[in-house]
Amino acid sequence: MALIAQPFRHPESGIYYLRRRVPDDLRPIIGKTEIRRSLNTRNHQQAKAAFAIAYAESERLFSDARNGLCIGPHQPDTIGEPLPTLSPPTPSKASIKLSEALSRYVQSISMSGRSEYVSRRHAVDYSRAVKRFITDVGDKPIAAIQPSDIHAFAANLVQPTDATIKPLATSSTRLLLARLSSVLAFSVDSGWLESNPVLASRIHKRLGPTKPKRRLDDNRGYTWNELVTLFGHAEFQQLRHAQGRPGNAVYWLPVIAAYTGARREELAQLYIEDIHQHEGGSWFIRIIDDRPDKSVKTDSSRREIPVHDDLIALGLLKLVQGRTPGSRVFPQLIKVSDGFAGIVSKAWRPITQRCGVYQPGRHPLHAFRHSFKTLAREHGIPKEVSDWITGHASGHIGDSYGINPLSRMAAEIQKLPSLAKAAGLFPNE
Repeated sequence: MALIAQPFRHPESGIYYLRRRVPDDLRPIIGKTEIRRSLNTRNHQQAKAAFAIAYAESERLFSDARNGLCIGPHQPDTIGEPLPTLSPPTPSKASIKLSEALSRYVQSISMSGRSEYVSRRHAVDYSRAVKRFITDVGDKPIAAIQPSDIHAFAANLVQPTDATIKPLATSSTRLLLARLSSVLAFSVDSGWLESNPVLASRIHKRLGPTKPKRRLDDNRGYTWNELVTLFGHAEFQQLRHAQGRPGNAVYWLPVIAAYTGARREELAQLYIEDIHQHEGGSWFIRIIDDRPDKSVKTDSSRREIPVHDDLIALGLLKLVQGRTPGSRVFPQLIKVSDGFAGIVSKAWRPITQRCGVYQPGRHPLHAFRHSFKTLAREHGIPKEVSDWITGHASGHIGDSYGINPLSRMAAEIQKLPSLAKAAGLFPNE
C-alpha cells in the first residue's frame, strides 16, 4: 500500500515543508531533483492544510512540464523558495473569493487518506452547502463575509424569500452551516482568513439545540409488534422474488438489518465473499472497506457479524452460493450520491406507511439498528457483545486490546427471538 504524503518537519526550526521528488523524465525540464517549499508554520493542523495546496500546485507543475508548458529549467531549489509554476499568482488574502476557497478545500480532501468514494461524497456534500451560500448571498471575498451574512443565509434557509423554494428544517440548516463553517475554518488554517464568521455569528445558539429533548415515550426503533406487522404484511413478503431495481434488496436489507443491527449501506455494498463460514462452522457477514466501492463509517465499523439461524433458514446462503466470486450480493443496486442503499430507503418508506407503522422523525431503515439494540437488551445479550455486533465503539481504551471472540458472538446472537416465525416468513407456517 502506498504511503500517504505528509508535511516534512524541519528537525531544527520546527517549520513544516513540502518535499517532493521530481520524476526522472521531468528533471531536464524542471531542472530540479526535488521540490521543496516552506509551509510557513510550526502548527501541524495548519501545515496539513497548506501542504494540500502546495501538493496540488506541484502536481500542476508536473502536468505543465509534461504538456510542454513549463518555461525552461529552473535553478536548483532552496528551502523556503516558492514552487516554480506557471499558475497565476496566489490571490491576496483580501481577494480570495469563497468559490476559490471551496476549490482549494476540495483539493485538500484528496490528501485525507479516505477511500475515493468517501472523498468524492464529502466533496459533493460540502460543495453543495457552499454553493447554496453563494447563490443566496453571493461569491464574496472570504474576508468580507460578516456574521450578518451568516444570519441572513440561515434565515433564508429556514424561511426562503422565494416562495418556490422549499424551506429547510432546523436540523438541515445546521448541517449546511456546519459544512460552510468547515470550509471557512480551512481558510483560517491556511492563513487567508483571520477568524471564522460562522463561529463569530453564534448562529447555532440562535437556532436552538441540535436535537429536541428526548421524551420517555420516544422510540426511534420499531416495537416487536411493529416488526411482526411489517414482515407479516403480504406486500412485503412478495418482494422476496422481486426483479429489477431495487428488486429483492427491499426484502433482504430490512430482514438482515433486523437480525444484525447493521447499517443500510454496510449491507447494500456486500460482496459474495463477505458472507462466509468460519472454522467453527458458524456463518458471518464481514463488514470491511477492502474495495474502492466499499466504505465504513468508523474504525469500529470493521467487524464480523454472526448470522442468526433464521437468516439461514430464510435462504440467505442461497443468495451467495454458486455465485461468481468478486460479484456483489445485490448487483442491481448502483452507487449514486446517496450510496447503494438510497433507492431501497425510498422504496421502504411507503411500505411502512401502508403497513401503518410509519412515524415522522423515525428513519425507516435505520430504525432496525435501534430495534436490534432493544431486543438485545431484552433477551440478555451483553452490551459488549451487542456493541461488537453493531460496531459501536465503547470509548474504553481497554476494549481496543485483544479480539472479539467469534464463537461467543455466534452463540449470543441466537438469543434473539424468531421474528421470522412470528411474522410467518417461513414456508409452510
